[in-house]
Amino acid sequence: MQRAALILAVLAAGACGGDATANVAGTYTLALTVQENQCGILTSDAGTSSTGVTVVVTQDGPNVTAKVQGVAGVALSLATGSDTFTGRVSGNSLDLSIIGTVAGSSGTCAFTRDAHLVGTLAGDLLTGSVTYTYATNKTADCGIRDACQDMQLFNGTRPPK
Repeated sequence: MQRAALILAVLAAGACGGDATANVAGTYTLALTVQENQCGILTSDAGTSSTGVTVVVTQDGPNVTAKVQGVAGVALSLATGSDTFTGRVSGNSLDLSIIGTVAGSSGTCAFTRDAHLVGTLAGDLLTGSVTYTYATNKTADCGIRDACQDMQLFNGTRPPK
């Protein structure tokens, strides 16, 4: 009876399928390049690069946080209200966000700035993008803020384990 229960548990786990969750935890040193600057959330023009950005990623099962350190973290916090992305890892893919809390306005338009990070881990190399958008109240004064996005591409590594 116990053997049958064990076989059923193994089969059920296999049937749930899916990729094993990668261990993405570590301290990464990233290079970022501005890909798009439609909104002006990013203060640099497309093509501008920065290096040496430290991001500390912690993980609890599929739940992940990524805290941006130093000047880059301060800039992110000033724009969005946080220097820490939260979200999940599935297989070797990250999907993390910051829901902005810094209120802004222009005429009747009220807004905050959000950031969405998607990435892929291959060994100790992390690559992906961060997209910045406005969350608005959709009034006519919001104009381009309802449709624009800024984007940075990134790549970097963590020390081997």
